[in-house]
Amino acid sequence: MTTALRIAHLYPAELGINGDRGNVIALATRLRWRGFDCDVVDVAVGDALPSEIDLVHVGSGPRSARDAVVPDARRHAARLHEWAAAAVPVLAIGAGLQALGMSILAPDGTRREGAGILPIDSVDLEARTVGEVLGERSTSGRFAGFLNHAARLEIGHATPLTVLVRGANGAEGVRTGSLIGTHLHGPVLPMNPWLADELLTASLARHGEKLPEAEERTLEADERARRARGAIARRLGGASDDV
Repeated sequence: MTTALRIAHLYPAELGINGDRGNVIALATRLRWRGFDCDVVDVAVGDALPSEIDLVHVGSGPRSARDAVVPDARRHAARLHEWAAAAVPVLAIGAGLQALGMSILAPDGTRREGAGILPIDSVDLEARTVGEVLGERSTSGRFAGFLNHAARLEIGHATPLTVLVRGANGAEGVRTGSLIGTHLHGPVLPMNPWLADELLTASLARHGEKLPEAEERTLEADERARRARGAIARRLGGASDDV
């Protein structure tokens, strides 16, 4: 296999406090285990975006860091919209999700414009949501992870990534086309590896390639993730096999 995918990791210094670089590591590792090369390009504030990219990741951080990167994210809005229109997958976590949204409403009533890539508006809250959660069952499995944020997402008619049923209740995240945003940490991709493969499948499809079936190392990692989700289920009062 000769295809080499390029992953743009936006603002890793500012938006990386919750271990979300683990998502990028998971993507790159799952690619390499299946025989594909992977080039991760870190994009700092003030940097130019790569001319070509196959997947975009932006992680989370405190409000101060989010607010610091929003002007730079708006600077890249046109290119990011081009990539989204070309079905380049985007995964935005926490503060990165908020920065790529339409707007952010602060507790003092100040509203700032986001990059406008994701069809959501964020409302900063005083109270934080902290703790482990499980999402509703899907054909892939239950989402599991950890929430630590103080924001409410208004997603309008967009589709939530999942609906939380344990640890917290209600819609979580957003999914539209090849764009995914979530407040789930864990990090979310090592904890929920089918989502990593979904993103990689979409990236490879743009090159006419398919993601091969999981090999031994991938299956072992997936089993560890299943056990981790099971442990969360037990702690939240469910059965460990309910994931």
